[in-house]
Amino acid sequence: MPRRTHTKSRNGCLECKRRHIKCDEKQPICSNCRSSERSCEYADRFIRATRSQSSKSSTPSPAGPVPDELPLGRLADPNYPSDNPPVNMLHAELFFNLTQCTLRSLGEGETVWIGSADVMRIVIATPYLMNAVLAMSALHLSIVRLKDREQYRRHAAQLQTHALGIHNQMRLDVNKETCVPLFLFSCILGMHTLCDVLVHREDGCFDEFLERFIHCFRLQLGIRVVISGPTWHILRESVLKSPLQKGEIMFDWNTELGPNCARLLELIEAAKLGDTITSTYRHAVQALQVSINAAIGSSVNSVSGVTGWSVIVNPEYVEHLTLRRPEALVILAHYAVLLHWHRHLWLFGDGGRFMIESISRYLGPDWEEWLDWPNRALKEPNPKCTNI
Repeated sequence: MPRRTHTKSRNGCLECKRRHIKCDEKQPICSNCRSSERSCEYADRFIRATRSQSSKSSTPSPAGPVPDELPLGRLADPNYPSDNPPVNMLHAELFFNLTQCTLRSLGEGETVWIGSADVMRIVIATPYLMNAVLAMSALHLSIVRLKDREQYRRHAAQLQTHALGIHNQMRLDVNKETCVPLFLFSCILGMHTLCDVLVHREDGCFDEFLERFIHCFRLQLGIRVVISGPTWHILRESVLKSPLQKGEIMFDWNTELGPNCARLLELIEAAKLGDTITSTYRHAVQALQVSINAAIGSSVNSVSGVTGWSVIVNPEYVEHLTLRRPEALVILAHYAVLLHWHRHLWLFGDGGRFMIESISRYLGPDWEEWLDWPNRALKEPNPKCTNI
């Protein structure tokens, strides 16, 4: 089955970009947002507003409300006049929420190091990274503050778009100076996108959901690029030395398959799909077992174990998922069990259940045996780190 082609609009509104659909760019409201009664905003509008603010005279102006929609463009800019810095209360709120709530809400495990003093110095000194972490904080608030859900969701989209704009404009090479912020940016972007797909989804269209989920896989290529080759050794001697060493221990490939992954692999091998496809799926299942062990193999649940599967799984598997091959979807349903076990985290919500139930409906009763464990997992309590 050939891959579907997509047409994209570079200057489309933020909502159409989030939904991965083509925008007709009509202003002030595009046709898609008008017909679906959604909030329609354009990134360039806020970038122009930022430039306008920075070009004004330093003469004091009458007191008035500070626009809370402006993206973070001047923070950590050494050329900006230090005697007249811009003040944005939204950014202050998001930064406070990031350090006091967002990072802590993800557990006491490996996410705490992101808020360490050494890492935060890098974040504050890197505008595209600062925008990305504030976007993550806004996304968190869009989930935990239901009353202001759309407002914070809009801020999250604006800040993320601005972060990507700065990042893409810089065209950075991976080297000793850039590899740490680039690695952090890829990790934050990956978590943000995954959360947006899982939690802010439209339940009625599984095909659209799957397209967006596959997009998450492709974003993880940024992490692969940063940690490949000699840059990995540079990272291991940086301020990230300790968490990366712990990660190497957590993601141990020298492990046997648990009964559920072993049963899945038996079904795949019995299907006689050919050596190449079978090898691809075998690697994906092994990567899944590694992620399961990393996620629940300690007393503290690991977010990296859950999100790490999309980084360590082979790209060939993603291509089979793009083609909607049934076996690839079954493997994805098994991964969704891991998401379901971590449904208490705002980052994932009930996304795991949605994926398992949607894939079961999509494949139909002929695949019941293949999907036995994922469907059973929806009815059973979370595991106690054994017999998985």
